Amino acid sequence: MALKTPAPLAFHASDRALEKGFDRLKQQALFWVFEGYPVGDYYEAALPMRDAFCMRDTSHQAIGAQVLGLGRHNLNMVRKFAAALDPCRDYCSYWEIDRYDRPCPVDYTNDADFWYNLPANFDLVDAIWRLYRFSGDENYLYDGAIARFCAQSMEEYVRAWDRDGDGIPDRDPKAGRRGIGSYDESGESFTSVKVGSDLVASMIRAYASYARMCECRHQREAARIYEKRGQALKARLEQDWYREGRGYASALSQENEYLFHGSGEMTLLYWGVAEGERAQPILDEISHGYEDMIIERFSHVPEILWKYGRNDAALAALRRAMRPDLPRREYPEASFCAIGALATGLMGLEPDAISGRVATLSRLPRGAWAALEHASALDGCCSVEHGDGESTFINEGTRPVLWRARFLAPGAPCVEGMEFAGGEEVLPFSRETVRFAEVTVPAGASARAFLRPQ
Repeated sequence: MALKTPAPLAFHASDRALEKGFDRLKQQALFWVFEGYPVGDYYEAALPMRDAFCMRDTSHQAIGAQVLGLGRHNLNMVRKFAAALDPCRDYCSYWEIDRYDRPCPVDYTNDADFWYNLPANFDLVDAIWRLYRFSGDENYLYDGAIARFCAQSMEEYVRAWDRDGDGIPDRDPKAGRRGIGSYDESGESFTSVKVGSDLVASMIRAYASYARMCECRHQREAARIYEKRGQALKARLEQDWYREGRGYASALSQENEYLFHGSGEMTLLYWGVAEGERAQPILDEISHGYEDMIIERFSHVPEILWKYGRNDAALAALRRAMRPDLPRREYPEASFCAIGALATGLMGLEPDAISGRVATLSRLPRGAWAALEHASALDGCCSVEHGDGESTFINEGTRPVLWRARFLAPGAPCVEGMEFAGGEEVLPFSRETVRFAEVTVPAGASARAFLRPQ
């Protein structure tokens, strides 16, 4: 059965093409949302018509789904993957679960013969952390199966697949489809790659995300350990995988040679591993070279470009993602990721359950306005509208929310008729300096922030 209750998320803008594009994205995404099957509430997160969800696509579609109000579906799907983790499969879960609550037959024969890409566990650990921050749902921290999945993914899973003892899981070419060393599944990569740069990047990000989870549970020593592991692995990536004039290697071959064919570098940006000057050539390439990308890669371009401050290029990429003639636009990841990018990138929506704060930042072109209505954030919904030098926030939840209204333009941020605190911060990755006004917005109330000329 399809989704019974339509998601309330809405988007309006002075740019009618953006508004119509959002409507197409939402319609396409909701087409893939299902309830009433044995697996429980889920959305398609795999190749279309598989009637299933896989670990990679679920991890990447999760924030778009959360914004749409599909928190119940996200939690159910994460729990299914977490519960399926098993020592008999070397601490792998099921790569793909179908609507009948079974490992998808096309990817699974038995516990010795199944499809599995090694970045999957780390990707899901990071998604779990991002979902906690976005939703505030403490099941992502304390649910037994989820907590066990995260802990074993960062320990037993690593040891089980680290065949050469260097602390990084790696592919055994004799293992067939079991334990693929990258998300790159092309023929040569499938057979020749020992470790993909995407595997290393996902692991670095997972260590950082899991460290934050441990902090939230007051496990300070564990947090310190995982933070240090992530930092050490990041240092190895920068030292061993990077070459001046060539950039980052895409993979390490079975002969322990670094391969530079470019297919994995974008994932270093997706997981926020490449920074500063070393990130710029990759950003330059994807800012102008996404027309021929397969949809699985292109789906992340708008989000990445906004994260790294390439705002004009990000908007152009989002417009392409909205096109009705986009090749393979029916691929679920395309619509879910574009909705997530519109919310977090264009509108700058950033909920943070740790502080109970929702930050916003307009990345609209000068003279434009847009409103994102009924976005699911923390334990309720909110609406945000951006115009030139002003933003309005509506708290539709049942608790007060600390709203941080960020601005890129010069001026002194103020809040109309309310006491507020002001400040300045530098955003990670993009290194953009923003000014903000911060105010507590009661449940059911609204606030308007604006820039006062200096």
